[in-house]
Amino acid sequence: MIFSFIQMLRKWLYNTKLRHKIMYTYLMLIMLPLGFYQFIASEKMSDIIINHVTYSAKQGFDQTYSFLNYRVQRIAETTNILVSNTTISDLLMDKNVTSDINRELQEYKNLKILLRSMQDSLDISRVILYVPSAFIFSNETENFLPLGETKDSPCFNRLDESHAKYLWCSAPELGKNASHDDTSLYVVRSILDPNNYANPIGQLRVDVQAETIRTMLRKANVVRNSTTYLVDQNHEVVLASDPVALNTVDLPEAADDAVSTTWQTKNNYYLYQKLPSNWGMVTVIPLHEVVEQSHQLRNDLLFILLIVTVIAYLLAYLFSFSVTRRVTQLTSRLRDVQNGNLIALAQTQGRDEIGELIQTYNYMIEQISSMNKEHYRLGQEVKNAELKALQSQINPHFLYNTLDLINWMADSGLNTDIKKVVKALARFYKVSLSSGKDVITLREELQHVSFYVQIQNIRFENKIDFQIDVPEELLAHPIPKITLQPLVENAILHGILGRTQREGSIFIRAYLEEDMVHLIIKDDGVGMSQSLIEDMMAGISRSRLGGSSFGVKNVGERIRHYFGEPAKLMYRSVVGVGTEVEITFPLTEEDEL
Repeated sequence: MIFSFIQMLRKWLYNTKLRHKIMYTYLMLIMLPLGFYQFIASEKMSDIIINHVTYSAKQGFDQTYSFLNYRVQRIAETTNILVSNTTISDLLMDKNVTSDINRELQEYKNLKILLRSMQDSLDISRVILYVPSAFIFSNETENFLPLGETKDSPCFNRLDESHAKYLWCSAPELGKNASHDDTSLYVVRSILDPNNYANPIGQLRVDVQAETIRTMLRKANVVRNSTTYLVDQNHEVVLASDPVALNTVDLPEAADDAVSTTWQTKNNYYLYQKLPSNWGMVTVIPLHEVVEQSHQLRNDLLFILLIVTVIAYLLAYLFSFSVTRRVTQLTSRLRDVQNGNLIALAQTQGRDEIGELIQTYNYMIEQISSMNKEHYRLGQEVKNAELKALQSQINPHFLYNTLDLINWMADSGLNTDIKKVVKALARFYKVSLSSGKDVITLREELQHVSFYVQIQNIRFENKIDFQIDVPEELLAHPIPKITLQPLVENAILHGILGRTQREGSIFIRAYLEEDMVHLIIKDDGVGMSQSLIEDMMAGISRSRLGGSSFGVKNVGERIRHYFGEPAKLMYRSVVGVGTEVEITFPLTEEDEL
């Protein structure tokens, strides 16, 4: 591990520019101590701020809980007054009261006054007494309801089962048939028989406005974006300090038995405390709000560190630039040398190591320039010698084929035709010589190949139809001489003479496309297989008729020598249909070759 680190460090030292090494060294000496200090300070301050925020949240939660608990107890005490009132219990137990309507109405009036006296605008918005349906005022709906509505109510059923003194309920718990208001919370109690506490003779319901409780819950939200909930025994949300999408709050198992507890999840911090009503109060604080202040402090410190870094970077850059400016100039010139630009540096003052390097560089540039000129001269001579050698390999080959033709005609007694062949051969070689030039115009090259076809037509009884279609503007374009003749020779020997009738046509055309000249030599001979084409391009001939396979190879090499890599020679052939040869080379002037 240590060895690998040393290797990496050594590689960095060798590959990084000197200017950067100086800058990085300065930055490390400045930024490492400052960064370490910023890290330690931000961590300490973050802990202090988080502890302060959580302490404030706990204090606000406890104060809100105490106030809410007081209000709950106050409401419970109010119900005690009604439940312990003998007037209510005596009326509910008196079976004869319903027989006297005047008395019943008087009792209704007295009870209504009592119930209304319990209603205030602070805590209790309405008091409802559930009485037997035998009373004529049982359906009064304002302060009295029939006792039968409590039978299928989950709230009253839970009150009976738990034998609790009182219970808090939400609107859905009152049941479908119960008369309720969705904007209220409810405290329910049973009015028991004084002679038998196990026998309820009526039910009491106190309506508390939900907005009153919500206002109290909001006081616990001392941290921004925190929310306080009132949850029932099933951890379902009964009321929230703000409208939210949550229906339940995930409390830990310990919260079921604990009176108060705190816990933390990945995203939130929770405060929980149980109310006397068996409900609970929960405050959910987003952790990002708890640490926001610490993050803000950290960001401020980072911003200051960034400013210091920029200033240190500028100072390091100025110093390193003054130290490494001459080295940078030298390395820039050396890169130019790699690209072929030999530019000497202006002689600068200084006798240090960098000054000596500049002097040595200028001397090297002078020597390289001299050597390049000599190398270019020798290279041109070698290139010309190679081209002449390739051309000399083609000329004797064609002369051999033509002399063989004359010999065949002499043996056949075709003396008149021999004269025509010799005349055409003389004109052919006149163009071939071209006053010693290696490059001729396309017009002259087409004349040259035309003389060759004339010679072959004498031999094969004018069975070769030869046509040329070249635009006038391309006829003056330079081309290496004896480029088309080997290709036409192969079209005759490998293509046309392979047919049963031993006749056919050769068509030469040319066109210009995107500054590239395209020469097409097309015949309708027997065509060639791909393997035969590959042999011809390699200079190998397997044809019983002989031909210019060696010449084809040299043609490809010559055009690449003259025109460079863009030039190419391609064969396309279909057996039984014919062959097409395409020569492609850039549009140039003769003095550019």
